[in-house]
Amino acid sequence: MQKFSASEWATMEGGHSLDTPKEQPFSFLKEEIYEARMLRDDNNARVLTYTDCCQRLYLILLCLELMRHFPKYSDVVKRYAGNTTNRNNYNIFRMFSTDLHNFLYFVNGDDDAMDKLKDPKAAKDMRAKTRIPIMAINRYLTQLSHNSQPSSVSELFIKLETSLNIKNTDYKNIRRLITNMQSLTKIERENSTTKLLFAVRAKLRASDIISDFEKFVKDKGLETRDVKDNEPTVSTPDLGTGKSALQYYRLLVGAGNLIQAKRFLDLAQSGQSIPNTFLNGYMPIIKMVDDIVSAGPTYVQNLRVLHNRAKKQRK
Repeated sequence: MQKFSASEWATMEGGHSLDTPKEQPFSFLKEEIYEARMLRDDNNARVLTYTDCCQRLYLILLCLELMRHFPKYSDVVKRYAGNTTNRNNYNIFRMFSTDLHNFLYFVNGDDDAMDKLKDPKAAKDMRAKTRIPIMAINRYLTQLSHNSQPSSVSELFIKLETSLNIKNTDYKNIRRLITNMQSLTKIERENSTTKLLFAVRAKLRASDIISDFEKFVKDKGLETRDVKDNEPTVSTPDLGTGKSALQYYRLLVGAGNLIQAKRFLDLAQSGQSIPNTFLNGYMPIIKMVDDIVSAGPTYVQNLRVLHNRAKKQRK
């Protein structure tokens, strides 16, 4: 059974910390340090929505979970997990921690953290509805940092899917396969890894995990040409589909189209293809915008002014 120090147990369980022995000067030079690249400072998050942060957090964890099954890359996983959990909480943005640490800071953060994102008001609304299993994440990462077998992996990722509102079916399928890695066929391994690679290239291009992950995929020959890249590269908006927002959507699409319009928004937010039934539910809004565009530049400018006023009101 893997033994942990009192400080490490405190990290896994969360909520408190213990003093740690003082390190020797410049000891950090003895091993590779993961420094956040995608989030070098908290201003980098201005281009990200709360949903973006949730998706990227989830993808990094999937990368770690996949690589840990290959002994050659266990040290990579160990270092990354250790540098993520080398402090006992995620309530401070840390430039010299990992991107995963800082995504946890934003996803689990307070109003100050939400104010640093692309759409603070929408982020605060979504944050109020989000409860992520921090203790379970800490436990998982601490176990990875000791090269020990993590417990209840499948349950953790299912909880994360729910709490992070992961709706992308590709991500869910990747999770199902990766958390059952030992039973996969060669084709299933290649397909799931390639889909994850596409997602990482689209969503984590500038992150501190991509270099090691791409090297891992190439080294193990796990990329296949049989998988089509359907990964959207644009930021995913924090669309308003709560009760208060839906009552206003009803004024635009009508009560009869409201359910279909909500499904349209859900699918659009997760980057999935949209069936005609749900597209028809949102069509009144599309027609409204088309009428404005067809009326000429004056009306388009008025719409832009109104949009800017609405964005300022949400801040």
